[in-house]
Amino acid sequence: MHGRAATNSVGLGVIAITAQVLSGILAAGAVLAAGVWILIRIHKEAYYDKRRLELALAGSKVGLWDWSVQGGFVVRSKSYGEMLGYEPAELTDRLLWETTLIHPEDLPRLKAALDSYLAGDSPSFEQEFRLRDAAGRWRWVLDRGVVVARDRHKRPTRAVGITVDITARKEVELRLRELSFRDPVTGLYNRTYFNHKLQELDREEALPLSVIMADLNFLKLANDTFGHRCGDLLLSAAAKVFKENCRASDIVTRWGGDEFAILLPNTGEEEALRICQRIRAACARTHKDPVQLSVALGAATRTSMAEPMDSIVAAAEGWMYRYKSLERGDDTSRWLALIDRAFLQ
Repeated sequence: MHGRAATNSVGLGVIAITAQVLSGILAAGAVLAAGVWILIRIHKEAYYDKRRLELALAGSKVGLWDWSVQGGFVVRSKSYGEMLGYEPAELTDRLLWETTLIHPEDLPRLKAALDSYLAGDSPSFEQEFRLRDAAGRWRWVLDRGVVVARDRHKRPTRAVGITVDITARKEVELRLRELSFRDPVTGLYNRTYFNHKLQELDREEALPLSVIMADLNFLKLANDTFGHRCGDLLLSAAAKVFKENCRASDIVTRWGGDEFAILLPNTGEEEALRICQRIRAACARTHKDPVQLSVALGAATRTSMAEPMDSIVAAAEGWMYRYKSLERGDDTSRWLALIDRAFLQ
């Protein structure tokens, strides 16, 4: 009797334990099922959020990118490709500087800005540069990004951002800038542009760099004697001579008033002096009634980065004034003869 009771007791205990285990399994299963349901829900919501975002960006000029910094690849949205006219399969997951999409002139600036941001030297990342579209044209874009994940050493592991097509705005901006750099009388670049290019060419690759300064003789007398229209024609004629006797790589500018300045990158002293000689000869052949062109020219050459750019410009200007004083006697005689001839007609 006692043995049967004991057996029943054990049986009941096993049943109780089994029930507890089953209950735990069922509870765990319920938790797991709930977890799976939540994950499915999150996945669906993420999918629909992504889908809604893609639909919102469809046909727009905005693209999204997600960069795995450590993985070395970038995932770009469908709208990114549409912005540039590419099919999704045509887009690569490589970094821009590993492709031919980015304009070569913009590449160093983009990489420098990005490296500075990732290193923590810059508070944000924002750059304007050119990308090649499917038709082979260069389109201006604005890129903005932010680091969203770091490893335990605080190193960036993931960054996300947007790329916006700003071609229309950039073309207007560049056009306005171009107009601000132009002299309205001669059509040449002005002194502001000269100073801008002088800074750009302040690098080893531009050496030797020559500067020619030119002074148009008797412009004030032409204005006072024959009127400002005559003076403007004289300036335009001089500008035409400079352009025709310089190379495409040379930068011809109106320095101001009766002075002109020419930048000649990768040009030594001998070549600069030959260009001066061509300009003088062309002026002598150019007859503009009632005034013949006459210019004083001076040149100087920078051969080392140790030489300040300002001193090269000053040296060229110094030579110009020196030649002007030497030539003034002949010019004065020619000028008086022109005035007599003009008023005797």
